[in-house]
Amino acid sequence: MMAVSAQHPVAAGMTVYIRLRLRPRVFGLERLCLEPATIVAPNHRSDNDVPVLVAALYPRWARAVARGLPWPTFATDDHALQRGFLAGYPEHIPLWLRQLLWPINVGGVLERNLQCVAVREPTRMRLAEVLRADPRMALDGQLPPELRAAIARRATERHRPPPERAADVLRGEYADLLWTDVERDQVACHGEVWRDHLRAAVRDFGQLVETLRSGGLVVMYPEGELSPDGRIGPLKPGLASLARRGRARWVQPVATCYDPLAGPRPRVYVSVAPAIVPEPGRLTGDMTGALRRATPLTAGQIVAWQLSRGATSPAELDAVASDWIDRAGADGRPIEPLLEGLQRRAILHGAHRRALRRGAADPVIRRLALELDDAHSQ
Repeated sequence: MMAVSAQHPVAAGMTVYIRLRLRPRVFGLERLCLEPATIVAPNHRSDNDVPVLVAALYPRWARAVARGLPWPTFATDDHALQRGFLAGYPEHIPLWLRQLLWPINVGGVLERNLQCVAVREPTRMRLAEVLRADPRMALDGQLPPELRAAIARRATERHRPPPERAADVLRGEYADLLWTDVERDQVACHGEVWRDHLRAAVRDFGQLVETLRSGGLVVMYPEGELSPDGRIGPLKPGLASLARRGRARWVQPVATCYDPLAGPRPRVYVSVAPAIVPEPGRLTGDMTGALRRATPLTAGQIVAWQLSRGATSPAELDAVASDWIDRAGADGRPIEPLLEGLQRRAILHGAHRRALRRGAADPVIRRLALELDDAHSQ
């Protein structure tokens, strides 16, 4: 059991970070189910999702813990617990920064202070894991040709001799390449490496099962990976398997979405849906529907949806917004409160100006438009 004193500063730090970067708004906290043997299952939109969730729900968690519930355990993608995660995972950061971040290991901090348990793909690893398992492994003929070529190009760019063995690549200047996913049949490494990985995957999943069976609370992102386009799903089978094997009493859907068009600081929304009793064969469909119904209606979604259909004039915004607000109200979907008040016109037209600067082809515009369509695709 983690010391109470460790959880408070971690949650406080995450809350400060989120409030400095984003403007959070929370819906449905009264529906939050924090009973023994519950899986909290949020959708996955951003790398900020964990601190957003902690900032939104921590006060309720703290009160539940005071009543005797164990601290939540987070089912975490195993790459976040590996050394070099901060250097390898983020996109679009300069190579010099990757080199500085490479020695840092946040995994121990997460495991101790946020009760994280790794979730592993049994037949997939990051290249860094494969190479660390056998630093003496010769690279020639062992890696996919395109990955071997990328490593050789990076060595040339850095004025280094071509790496010959695994240990030659385990450096910060290769961090982004080391974070490439490789399948078991793509690398010719020893079978024992993959057997160890499979055993670890089974062991860690068993820890999550035991947490639920003993009356604990598990936080699991059932999509597994970030949504590439703003839509919910597909959900991976791990959620249904964990609910069944862990004898979960409840699954608590939580929908998170972001509106970067809402102002200088993006708005983030956390929406708690009614908890679900997991039924075999139905949980995946029930969860997908619940997450869609809980996705809030935002100004950015409305503007992006209109812009994606070729309408660039603000003249029709009010009518379009009224239609979506009526539809969301009929569906029981949460609505950004400013859209229902006197500030509706100001927030819509501000979002419209920001959307026009991005253009209809911008990935953010496409994601917001698809998010709105998907939320209503029941």
